[in-house]
Amino acid sequence: MKRLTFFPGRMKVCFRRGASGFLQQDPSDQAKRIKDNPALQDKSPPQKEELVKNNARTVVLQRGGDLSDKQEVLGEYIIQFGKYKGKSFRWLLENDVGYTLYLIKKVDQEEKAGVFKPEGHSKASLLSFLEYSRSHQEIEDLLKYVSSQQPPALTPSSEDDNLVSFGTRAKDTWRGIWDSRADGFAAFVMGKECIPNSRMDKLKKYLMKQQALLDSAIPPAIPVMSLTPTATSTIASVLPVMEEDEELERLMLSLSPSRFLSQPSK
Repeated sequence: MKRLTFFPGRMKVCFRRGASGFLQQDPSDQAKRIKDNPALQDKSPPQKEELVKNNARTVVLQRGGDLSDKQEVLGEYIIQFGKYKGKSFRWLLENDVGYTLYLIKKVDQEEKAGVFKPEGHSKASLLSFLEYSRSHQEIEDLLKYVSSQQPPALTPSSEDDNLVSFGTRAKDTWRGIWDSRADGFAAFVMGKECIPNSRMDKLKKYLMKQQALLDSAIPPAIPVMSLTPTATSTIASVLPVMEEDEELERLMLSLSPSRFLSQPSK
């Protein structure tokens, strides 16, 4: 008698839900065991994205799934980062939705701050997982719900009162950064290439505007031939200050950016 082989076909995510029907955000018992026991965590080097993709396609093909369904194929991708490395994308959604939300928010914050670096196999795996997780309406609905429960941010009275909100100067206001520009941080930001509309990009535009206002307020030079003795003595008293400012500017521009990364917040 010929044995029949069962092909499960398409595998969907089985989200864990509470009594009210909402997704459970706490880790499952299986996920807790892995998180709390380093011996159960995969420490092998991360694999290339192409190899992960090919392995996932093989799994889908063997069970009779649809290779043209990108979400289904991504579900069989094996995680190449963090404590759950070695588990599939689908497994993570089924066992730790809270960790999924954390990853989404973390990457979003880093991208807005202009500090997210997508290089490496682990980061490639992370970005693929975020794409997979956000392709599920259940995750998008949960993100909207969580966002609606957060208190609204206070609207600053002016641009001066905006908070930096990134890096070691996160709690400083934009005006505070400008007023303390002698420390070189403002010059550092103005010289950076920023992601459009990121927090750093907005701060840079504010600082550039303040610099333009300052430059426009500098009076024109007095012609040398028309100087009177009184004017000459006045300029002589101002020149040392101007020379000090130029020297300070040279020092500011020669400062290493790494200095600001370790500078404590005010």
